[in-house]
This record gives sequence, C-alpha cells and structure tokens, in this order.
Amino acid sequence: METNKSKKGAAAGTTFAADNGDGKNMLRGLILRAEDVLGKLIYKLEKTPLTLAEMVAMINSVHAFVDMWEQPLEDIRLDMLNIPGVGDGEKNKPKEEAERKILEQISLLDLKGDGEGRKLGFHNGLDKPAEPTFEFLEQSLANYTPGQTGTGYLTSVVPQTATFYMIDRSHGKIDQILSSLQNVTMRLETLPESPKTVFGVELEGTMFRAVRSKPDCGWPFLRLLDVGDVLPFADSMMLYQLTKFYQNLPPLAVRCQLVEVVDQPRCKDFNRYLTSNVYKTRKFEIFARDEDNLLHVKLSAVPKVDRNGVVKSKPLEPAPPEYKISEKTLTQEQLDILYEEPLNTTNVMKATLGYVPKDDVRICPFYDPAIQGCFKGAACRLEHVAKDPDGWTRDRALHKAKIRAQLVEPKIGAMVKLIPTTIVSVEEFYGQLDLKECSEGLRGLQQTLNDPMYVRDFREMDHKPYARELVFAFYAADGQWYRAEVLEYFHDGLVEVFYVDYGNKENVRLADLRLWDDRFDYLPFQAVHCRLANVGRLRDDDVRATEALREEILDRLVVVEVLDIRSYWEVLVYGAGMQDIGQLMVRRNMARTRQPIVISEKHGLVPA
Repeated sequence: METNKSKKGAAAGTTFAADNGDGKNMLRGLILRAEDVLGKLIYKLEKTPLTLAEMVAMINSVHAFVDMWEQPLEDIRLDMLNIPGVGDGEKNKPKEEAERKILEQISLLDLKGDGEGRKLGFHNGLDKPAEPTFEFLEQSLANYTPGQTGTGYLTSVVPQTATFYMIDRSHGKIDQILSSLQNVTMRLETLPESPKTVFGVELEGTMFRAVRSKPDCGWPFLRLLDVGDVLPFADSMMLYQLTKFYQNLPPLAVRCQLVEVVDQPRCKDFNRYLTSNVYKTRKFEIFARDEDNLLHVKLSAVPKVDRNGVVKSKPLEPAPPEYKISEKTLTQEQLDILYEEPLNTTNVMKATLGYVPKDDVRICPFYDPAIQGCFKGAACRLEHVAKDPDGWTRDRALHKAKIRAQLVEPKIGAMVKLIPTTIVSVEEFYGQLDLKECSEGLRGLQQTLNDPMYVRDFREMDHKPYARELVFAFYAADGQWYRAEVLEYFHDGLVEVFYVDYGNKENVRLADLRLWDDRFDYLPFQAVHCRLANVGRLRDDDVRATEALREEILDRLVVVEVLDIRSYWEVLVYGAGMQDIGQLMVRRNMARTRQPIVISEKHGLVPA
C-alpha cells in the first residue's frame, strides 16, 4: 500500500523530471526575482529602522528557504545535475543520486499540513525540530491550592493552545519591583554564556528580566521571565547587568492552563478568549495544580464594586459569533502560517543582522584571512573573523549607559529661562535651565569631580570605549574633568566625546578618559537639546549664520517657549526686550522662515 509520503515523493519526482523546458525558465526567473527581493531586504535592514515583528517575519521567511536547501546543496555538485553528453549507465548515477537526495528533502516537508512530513521550526538538523530550552529558577506553586481565588494580569498566550502566563496581583510589591527594575544602568556588552544567568534586556524603552536558551539549541533565544514570552536574540539589543536581588528573584509570570471561562460557559475557543484578554486583569480560581509547575485555572471578568462595596451583578455574555472564516475553517497549512513560531538560524542572523561575536572563545584560532576560513573548511563551527588588531577583548565587559536622575521637563506651552552653552548651527543649540537647584547642583558636582582626592581614585580605562558609554573626560582648555558620553572610538589617540552637561563635542585621547563613578549619578544631565522652531538653515554648513546666533545668545539668559519635547525641544527663543531671535536671524538673511511643526497625540505632525 502506498503511503502519503511516497505519493508526495513520486509527485515531486514527476514534476522534477518534466521540468526541463518552460519549468527551468520559470525557475530561473524566480531565482532572479529572489535575488532582487533579498537585495531589498538588505537595504531595508541597513537603511531603515526595523520593528521586532518585522525582523522576526524576515527571519521566518529567509530561514524557511535556507533550511530547506542549504544542507542538500552543500553535499551536491550542482554541475552534475546537467552534464552535457552524459548518457545511461555509470556516468548518469551522480545525477540520479543528486535528484534522489533533493526529492528526499522535498518529501520530508509537510507542505499540506497532514502531519506526515517535517514541520518548519527551530532546527538542529534535518530530522526533527529542536525547541529552545531554558534553565532557570521557576516560581514555586506550593502556596496555590484548589479553590483558591485571586486576580491576575495576563501577560502572554502560547499560540493555538489554552496555555498562558499571568502575574498574580495578590503578591506584594510587584509594582515596586517592576518600577525599580527600570532604574538599572550598568550595561552588559555580550550575552552571558550561562543559561542560568539572569540579566536585563531593554525592549522598546522598557526593561525586562531575561535568561538565554541553552547553547545546544543553536542560535540563542531569550525568555522574558516576568511575562513568559520567548524571542530570538539580536545583537542590537541593549543588555544590562542585574544585582543579586533581581537575579535570585523567581519569575513573576505563572504558567497556567485555562479549563473554564466562568462568566462565558458556552465559550469553547479558549485560545481566542485568552488572545482577546491579554494585557488585561481577570479573576482566577485554582482548579488543580500538576507536577509540571502548571496551574489549571478558571477565569472570569473582575466584578465591579459600587461605592458601598456591593458587587454589581453582571449578565452572562453571549457566546462569541461564529465566523465564516475562523480557526475551524482553516487548513493546517494556513494555521501553521498564522501561528508560525519565531524561526532562526545562525547563518540567517549573520546575513540579516551582520552579527560578529566579540567573545574570543568563539573566534577560530586557525583563521586565515587569505581564504576567509581555516583548514577545517565547513567542518569548523567557530567564527572566522580577524581578532582586534589592538588586542582588546570584550568578554562580558560592563559599562555605564544611563543614570537614574532625569531632568524634569516643562509642559508644552511653558515659558522657561535658559542659558545657551553650545551653538551647533543657526537652528540648533544646547542650553542649561536657569534654575537655582540646577546651577548650584552643577557647581557643586564640578567642584567635587575635580577634587584631587576624588581624581586620585578615578580608574583608567581597561577596555576599548563603547558607543554611548558614560565616562569622565578631561577638557584640555581649562584642565578640568567633566561628565561625558563616548560617541565614537577611532584609536587610542582619537576618541570623540560629548560633554553631557554643556552639549559640546571634543576629540580626546584614551589617556584623557576615566571610568564612570556612580557617586556622580545624583544630578541629571544639564545640557538640553533645542531647535529653533521658526527658522531653517539656508545652507548645511553656514559658518556665518552659526556665528551670528552665537553672538546673540551664547552664555546669555534667554526665554524660550516650549512647543514640543518629544525628542529635542522645539522652542521659540526670545532675547532682550522679548525680541524673537528666530525672526531676527531671518531679517539679517542668516536663515529662512520655517513654519513651526509639533507632534499632536491625535493628528500627528501639525503646524504650531
């Protein structure tokens, strides 16, 4: 009896054998289209910002192709597939063997979703998918008993299942823990080697606790401990070193299995219910607890209470409507596409992210730049990159990237006093707020920072400076130390820094930098980035216009009207006698008139 798998292989073989005329032309055209699409993907990756969802979608699609063809074509000489003059007999065996190997790979794919073939997923090889596994201290469920009730915040849902993660709101100090976690400032340059190490990762401006997958799973994945999500690691992610308190704290997210929706007894599609209620608070009741650290729970809406503490009754919600197109009507192939798990492979990540590990243990010691590889060839799994010529290593280097103290920003439309300290162009400058606590605080900080007793304890740089690393930088013009941020390291004799309290950039030597000291975190960075809202530059590099604005406002007290604070401050500047400085620059032919543009919550970019 012929199986489905053999039928698929036979069908593929028929197509392959007949694909000699128009089929080859079609395939050749598709390959050319694929080259064009891949070129556009690379351009988008390098030239435009990518969201995490877009990056995962790209990884999924490219990985599906690479995973299918990389291994078969590595073992096959493509020129043997179409050798002129090769007839029947022994000479034709290489071609038949090559065709057979390709057909085997095609037959293994479960293209119709009937469960016979191999599904695309996280792969170690061609035989079976390898899901990323993690090793961390899970939250104890000993305090949960059947019948116990409480309220939980749903954080994530496992696709196509009734499994979800929630944070039990009855646990004390959860809000304080998550809030204080956002104050972590110590950067971690490389991903920890141990899957047991808990570290911080910043995603879309929010700090999360995470652990990495075990090394045997191939490319590393991250598990967000307090929400339950799993996502692929990207080199662009900002990693942070956590204190022992956060490292030893069990995950806040509890893994649960939904068994009943109390206030919707006719609800059968638990996954749809969970998906529609993620990021919401729901009342839960413990139904059972199993040995796999999984809670079986019943969920319902949180009852509303009136002013007297009386629970308001709520009518049962009607069953969700039946749609013509739903999960029940989709094929398995369509469901696989809908709920496709994040895919990844080392080769694809290198191609799309340009990631080169900085840890020396990953670099092949036999690397030969002439052949861009080593004598082991494809059998070598180490990185083939040249080591840093200066001998720097970046194994788990920590550095400061931000401080806890933040400047209190004014409200939109406020009039504030400002002292410009650095003029960048006729429309851009940095200044300090004219506030007593700011000016006195900065003077006190500078005195302490340059106290010989403190300067003596400053530590010299023990690594190559990183971009955005906070340091102390020596300013040769006045022989003082200032708080600064590294913009770019060129070599030991040339490091570009930005003085965070004044707004100016300078080139210094590596010997003129010192490691950051947390004792100087208490004062927010004083330099405020401003742009004149009503003028624009006539030319990109207009020295005369920049000098004209410098003569008018540098180190002088001005009044600014704040129109927007989304990135830099969009301001109107008024000098002596409330004279509009922007209009003055236009009248002197130093700038052109520009309509002030601000960002509205409802309408986006609108005229001021």
